[in-house]
Amino acid sequence: MFKIGSIEAAPGASLTGTLAVAFGMDGREITIPIAVVNGREPGPVLLVEGGLHGIEIVTIDICRRLLQEHLDPAAVKGTIILAPQLNPWAFHASTRVTPHDFQDMNRVFPGADGGTLSHKVARVITQELLDRADYVIDCHSCNPPSIHFTIVGEDGDPDVRETSIRMARAFGYPILNAGTAHKGTLRGYCVSRGKPSITPEFVFSRRLDETSIRTGVVGILNVLKSLKMLPGEVEATTMDVFFEDIMDYTTLSARKGGICSFTAACGEPVVKGDTLAILRDIWGTEMERILAPESGILLAYPLQANQAAATGDKIAYLAFKAAPH
Repeated sequence: MFKIGSIEAAPGASLTGTLAVAFGMDGREITIPIAVVNGREPGPVLLVEGGLHGIEIVTIDICRRLLQEHLDPAAVKGTIILAPQLNPWAFHASTRVTPHDFQDMNRVFPGADGGTLSHKVARVITQELLDRADYVIDCHSCNPPSIHFTIVGEDGDPDVRETSIRMARAFGYPILNAGTAHKGTLRGYCVSRGKPSITPEFVFSRRLDETSIRTGVVGILNVLKSLKMLPGEVEATTMDVFFEDIMDYTTLSARKGGICSFTAACGEPVVKGDTLAILRDIWGTEMERILAPESGILLAYPLQANQAAATGDKIAYLAFKAAPH
């Protein structure tokens, strides 16, 4: 019997339910939706989760299709947990951050019992979901224009990284090293605890993109097959943009500000010094050019709101040849 939240799933069962994570200002319990596919045969636990950022909703449809159309518990070895909407406050407000404390929940893991709402909910997610998983697929979305890619960590045990890379290759998107710019990520916590983890970045926030859904479903099934949790061979995924080598990436941000004109195409090679974007004031005076610091591949223009930027706002992601690991 696999018990989590309101679910008690016997071997061979597939059930939906909820996990309590907090209480609201009116005293009512606040829950997140979860599903469990408990295989007839014992094996590892794989967690598929998303929605830490409330605008990244495509994982909802990916998990729904997996549950309703693809995952037969009779064929599963081990247990699959689906948790597509981890931050209900950000989801209902259609925001990236938790509106109650303005925290990015993917910067506070493993959470804290004495922190604000985001820290407390991250603590529940850590104890009830992450600590019970052997493998984790941490789903996110990048605003367009962007290509699809998967992030893996460089830190932690080499065997954990090797398994994470194997999972990412099975998923089928181009692979990037995570770097160390952000602390407190869910993926980073999992890797530090010896749990192989990957972060696929789908395309579109606030929308259900069919390409992301289709390739996301196939990618997760491929990971399950690569871990021997499902029978069958990994299915090739054809992407518009793909590179075989694992690459590093960097975020290019604005020093000044203005209306942002994109001057390159995502997925295309760029040369060091190429102009990737131009920032202009309201009347067209050029304020700044965003230049490629080295040769590589333009991944995305990840602006969060209007096609404009202020000092410090993200303008572009650039992939480049990885340093030896």
